[in-house]
Amino acid sequence: MIKKIAAAVLTGSFLFLALHAESTGNTDNKIRYGRILEKQSVIGYDYLKVDENGTQRWVAIAKAPVDIGDMIGYDTKTVMRNFQSKSLGKRFDEIIFANEVYIAERSAAPVSMKAMLVKSIDTAEFEVEADDFVLKPVYTVEEVHRYRKQLSGKRITVKAKVFKVSHQIMKRDWIHLGDGTGNEQALTDDLVFTSSQTEVKAGDEVVATARIVVDKDFGYGYFYRVIGENVTFKIE
Repeated sequence: MIKKIAAAVLTGSFLFLALHAESTGNTDNKIRYGRILEKQSVIGYDYLKVDENGTQRWVAIAKAPVDIGDMIGYDTKTVMRNFQSKSLGKRFDEIIFANEVYIAERSAAPVSMKAMLVKSIDTAEFEVEADDFVLKPVYTVEEVHRYRKQLSGKRITVKAKVFKVSHQIMKRDWIHLGDGTGNEQALTDDLVFTSSQTEVKAGDEVVATARIVVDKDFGYGYFYRVIGENVTFKIE
């Protein structure tokens, strides 16, 4: 019997993406479980096709360390019909936008996000020669990834758009930023900053200043090659 552990509650709202979709409330507050058959990812989100006791359905969640074949639990409070995802170029007849997500406990030693990154990504893409780095008043998201070692420990500033905010996970708010730079496959198009509490929301254009930390491992598979801590925001 597979044991389930509650993942950090992934609270970001998906509704701002669904301006032309039909929302239906669901009074069923039970957690449902299914096995992931397909996974499609965009900045900040995973779209999962799951098999729930022979019934296949699509579930959208904030990014989590799950993969094809994994079991996942999800709430069904928010169901969207005729939902068009511009990022994927795909229309869903029906999709669940889950805020409460549970992942399966692995019986073997868990593979950390760090191990997966080292295995799947050419780390040379992240590294630069020291003489290529220069101090700047503002960096792009891609530059923070690229110069992560040189920026480690420094407070730096980026100008970007807020894609997702998850509140009070492990006693901090998690803010995903993007500015159009970087590469999705190399995971350099999304930058996460954390704060004890923030008022910014998805869609805000911000100037963000934070202290850069590299190779941060929070456990449970949440490993970040680069992350910004104690962020302050100025909304543009």
